[in-house]
Amino acid sequence: MNKIQPGIILLIRVIIGITFIYASFDKILDPGKFARSITNYHIIPFGLENIIALIVPWLELLIGFGLVFGILIHGSIFISGGLFTFFILLILQAILRGFDIECGCGLKEGDMVGWSKIGENLLFLGGCIMIWYRNDSMFELFPNSLKTPLSD
Repeated sequence: MNKIQPGIILLIRVIIGITFIYASFDKILDPGKFARSITNYHIIPFGLENIIALIVPWLELLIGFGLVFGILIHGSIFISGGLFTFFILLILQAILRGFDIECGCGLKEGDMVGWSKIGENLLFLGGCIMIWYRNDSMFELFPNSLKTPLSD
């Protein structure tokens, strides 16, 4: 990938991190509401939405802090990319099945699933890819969790 200025990568990293931190707050404070949002997608077996509603927001919070403070960037960005990919597929199946539901992302109250949400998540996924393949690091305390073949 072409060399991108480390400052731009830092900005993208902080934006994605703050987005995850912000999105996690309402879900942490009201896991029941988040569990109902998960249920609206009709893909999770009954009973698992409560466990997911308790785990995912804390994962988002940890990922967000990792990205903002430069701790375990490879692990944080790998999990972020996986979450954004899953979110895209989740929203896509809801659109294709004709569901008119709130996305449950925690960014904006009343945000409905739709093509704009897929575009938003694709943009974030693109940012994750740029961070993953960065050439230089800036303000990273512990960038590598483990040396992986993908990071070369």
